[in-house]
Amino acid sequence: MRSQTQPVLRSSVVRAPVARRVFQPAPGFRVPGWLRALLLVLLALLLAALALKAWHEAQQPQSLSQSSLAGARTVGGPVCIEEAVDVSGSMSGFRSERESAERELFAFAHRELAPDDRFSSAFFAGSGALAVPSTPISQLNDPPTVPTAIDPAGTRLAPAVEALVQARGDNDGCAARALIVITDGALGDAPDALAQTLTAANYTRMLAVIPSATGWSRPSALPDSFIVYHFHNGGWLGRAVSMVTDAEPLDVVFGNILGTLTGQHLVRDGGSA
Repeated sequence: MRSQTQPVLRSSVVRAPVARRVFQPAPGFRVPGWLRALLLVLLALLLAALALKAWHEAQQPQSLSQSSLAGARTVGGPVCIEEAVDVSGSMSGFRSERESAERELFAFAHRELAPDDRFSSAFFAGSGALAVPSTPISQLNDPPTVPTAIDPAGTRLAPAVEALVQARGDNDGCAARALIVITDGALGDAPDALAQTLTAANYTRMLAVIPSATGWSRPSALPDSFIVYHFHNGGWLGRAVSMVTDAEPLDVVFGNILGTLTGQHLVRDGGSA
């Protein structure tokens, strides 16, 4: 018999050999020379701006104990600070900073202010109460303490302002008067009622002094008539914060406000006037 052989299976596609080549990746993006130069210029400008800011901050007062008021006093009579302190739950962590700043303020007043410049203080949460009646700042040494009668539920500024106004007396002689509200700005007052209370109080300036730890923006509940300052707790972190915000130590904020009332300005001792 004839032997039968199995057919050899072949691919229907005959592959032609391909010459081997060294792998070369596709060329990547290369930064143009002009763009590299521009980025270097921008980086140099940023570093120069940061250095200038750091130098400027180094010249600024860092505490009232090392500061003074420069220039001639222009106000024709006593200046009066009326302080309203928010002691609601959201502000409970800032008591020590406020007390330390007030001690610095009183020591500063003894050497820099007129004998009849005055200070008063009230506290508020759900209600408000007077803590210090209108008193010459030169007679104060210790920070005011929180009255026990304050309702802790809520945050209403108007009762504190009303208490401060009632404590002025018939004629305290104040030629300039500032309301300083230490708060995070989360006020619960009815806007129209608060506006009426503030207008009747007849302040020369109204300032909200806000801890930078609670945010750097202007609180929406704060009336537009307020000038906003921010304060930090000092130290290297506080100085870093002041590089990118307007925040200052609280006692320095007090000193700057006094300068706006007397027509002077706060300078670091040994610095330029």
